[in-house]
Amino acid sequence: MNSIIRTIGTALLLTGLILSLPAQQREPPVSADPIWEQDLRGTVIGLPTLQAESAVVVLAEGDVKSYSRFGNWLWTYNAKERLSPHVSRAREGTSYVCTESGTVIAVNRIGRELWKLSLGTPITAPIVVGWDGRLFIPAGQKMYCRTASGYSLWMRDLGSPIFVKPVLDHRGGTAMVLDNNEFTLVSHLSIVEKIQLNAKPLHIVPLPLDSGKDSFMLFYANGGVERIYRGAGNELVSERLPSLSQTPAAAVGWKDHVAVTLRDGRAQLLTVPGGEVVWTENSHETAAERGSGNLEPYWAAMQFDERGIYVLSTKGVTGFRESDGRRLWILRITGAAAIPSFSDEGYLYSGGTDHFLHAYRIEERKRNIARSVYGPAPEGSYGLGNPPPSSWSRVGEGRYDPLVIKLMHDEINAAIKNGQIGEKETDYVGYLIEVAGLSLSPTYSQVRPQVQILERAEAIRQLGFLGSRETVPFLARLFAHKFSNGAYEDPEILKACCEAIGRIGVDPAGDAIRAFTYLLAPDNATMDPAALMAAATATRDLCRFSGPPLADAGIRLLRAFTATDFPAVVKRHAATQLENLYK
Repeated sequence: MNSIIRTIGTALLLTGLILSLPAQQREPPVSADPIWEQDLRGTVIGLPTLQAESAVVVLAEGDVKSYSRFGNWLWTYNAKERLSPHVSRAREGTSYVCTESGTVIAVNRIGRELWKLSLGTPITAPIVVGWDGRLFIPAGQKMYCRTASGYSLWMRDLGSPIFVKPVLDHRGGTAMVLDNNEFTLVSHLSIVEKIQLNAKPLHIVPLPLDSGKDSFMLFYANGGVERIYRGAGNELVSERLPSLSQTPAAAVGWKDHVAVTLRDGRAQLLTVPGGEVVWTENSHETAAERGSGNLEPYWAAMQFDERGIYVLSTKGVTGFRESDGRRLWILRITGAAAIPSFSDEGYLYSGGTDHFLHAYRIEERKRNIARSVYGPAPEGSYGLGNPPPSSWSRVGEGRYDPLVIKLMHDEINAAIKNGQIGEKETDYVGYLIEVAGLSLSPTYSQVRPQVQILERAEAIRQLGFLGSRETVPFLARLFAHKFSNGAYEDPEILKACCEAIGRIGVDPAGDAIRAFTYLLAPDNATMDPAALMAAATATRDLCRFSGPPLADAGIRLLRAFTATDFPAVVKRHAATQLENLYK
């Protein structure tokens, strides 16, 4: 009887001790057993890149591999040489990697190579993908800007190598720090702005626009915190904020807060823009939680979204509630070859030193964002789909004079050839849309100077070389305009629209594919073989670039082309495009 009483007493005592523990020490356990594992036959050398319920990993041996969240192998691409550890993914699923010799490679969402670009210098940080699919490529002391299809928009020599990796700011440009201590902004139009710093920071966190102006928080190795923002005269200025107690190993922002992981493994939430500490809690990396308590910068990562704040390292992951810092859970992992990544669906992907990719289910909550087979919609728009009136609109109808149009086409062609569109991009796009889209203008007047068909077609083709995904809806609307209001466009215009859309290559919303289906309508009066074949070629290009499910709709369209009462040459051409897709 006495032993029973002692046992009950011990149990009650333990229960009381457990209940008396702080809330952050009683988080629900997370299983350390992976839900699936896949043999990579190689070593992961960077963070897995996650998007649209799939993961892409880069291996030291030169392979790029992709798996679904259920563990199904999707594809493998072999670069035939060693790769840098950086991989970026665009919204439509294209992966961008770089070899150690400096060749950038675009691989579509089913593992096929789209294009290669030799820079001669390896990229020094992950490629940043802009709002319309454009690529900001950092290499040495230069920043290259390319369209999603690889066409050059501009290149800027920054004067010093990039020290802190570029991040996408809230205007759709990039922010970085150079080796000469210059904080540098490079806009999507290549405009460069700089401010001299006293030292090199470790991390840059873009803050929400302050009254429509840029704002950033910089974190230094000595714990210093600095805010960069625009002054009254729109110039970049800086101010010191309260310092952290230790070196920040990682930092991330979301809405009106910034979270940091300190070197000893503690996580902190800071206010924006003041930098005051809201709460401090232990992650799995603290000594109190059996961690090393000595986390080197760049050996941790953070994620911050509506679900909470997450600290990730090669030793595991800890989740915190944003409001009060209550620890949600800890997952400890061993044998990670690189920092793991946490997905919108609640899965953690970790590449191990055992050459396996391990997946853990650590959250039942999915992100509260629109579900899509493609990546999330961009934060904003560059306005290229509906640009402001071009500078040539000031001369009125004179801008439609054939001589003026020729001079403009020559200027834009020269900029395209030189790969230096730069600051004139918005103006060029505005002018080309004005010339190409006369029939779409609600103020179109039949008495205005008539722009010739070939001049309009040239403007449309040039839009393709400028390559913004934002112009695809305009081109699709121009193509479909004849079918919706009976104002039939010349086949040359239809052909030019198809060529431009195919050259741009990306169309996640499917605007172009929907426009091409009008060709199958019973009242379609367009039987021009060149226009029909151009539509088939553009459909193949879109399918090749974007993959499923856009490719599924495109393949059905190409099959319909082969079964419709089109000229025989068109049917053969559509069949060839189908065959090319299946190779």
